[in-house]
Amino acid sequence: MSGPRQALGYVRRYRAALAEAGRMRALPAAMQFDAAFAVAQQIGVTQKEDEIRWLFELVRADAPTTVLEIGLDEGGTLFLWTRAAAPDAHLVAIDTRPMGRLGLRSPFPLVRRSFARDAQHVDLVMPADSHARSTSERIQALLGTRRLDFLFIDGDHTRDGVWQDFHTYGSFVRPGGLIAFHDVSQRSTSATEGVARFWREFTAEHATDERVVGKEPGFGIGVYRVPE
Repeated sequence: MSGPRQALGYVRRYRAALAEAGRMRALPAAMQFDAAFAVAQQIGVTQKEDEIRWLFELVRADAPTTVLEIGLDEGGTLFLWTRAAAPDAHLVAIDTRPMGRLGLRSPFPLVRRSFARDAQHVDLVMPADSHARSTSERIQALLGTRRLDFLFIDGDHTRDGVWQDFHTYGSFVRPGGLIAFHDVSQRSTSATEGVARFWREFTAEHATDERVVGKEPGFGIGVYRVPE
């Protein structure tokens, strides 16, 4: 009976995903941070509210038309970028999570792609290792001749991994574009010490800004504006 039960469970999850995707598509296209963050929390978001608010407003001021997020996780931040980006933005997210048995029509990607508003388009590159050449080639193919306006790096949290993501995908960002990093706080945890080390090295050589709220270990957001 395990087979029929599993099939019935999947059908229920799929129906729930269809309903959730419909709810997402019915949300207002224009949302202030508080309303957008409330939705992001329902989806799943790991950033501190005051820190991600700061970044959200920076991104919204730029109104990017091309966005890449490395480390989709549950997708809460991807939802925020849809509300901060231009109405016709192309948003791409990379994650190691498998899509599911139905590919892009599986419950998880079905809901995340429904975040798009107006004329936006969301592409999910998963399962994928951001460090693999095949992944960067796929991103380049998706972008075509366009450059990134905004890059959010929150995937591999090792020092070398963050450097590699920066060197690989930072080269896709246009002059004047914005690159943001999560977990840069120097009050690091065992899970974020690699990013903290990267940020110490990075800030020694580049003009940056950051928002670290409170004394809790981990978290913190750093930003770098690519020189014009």
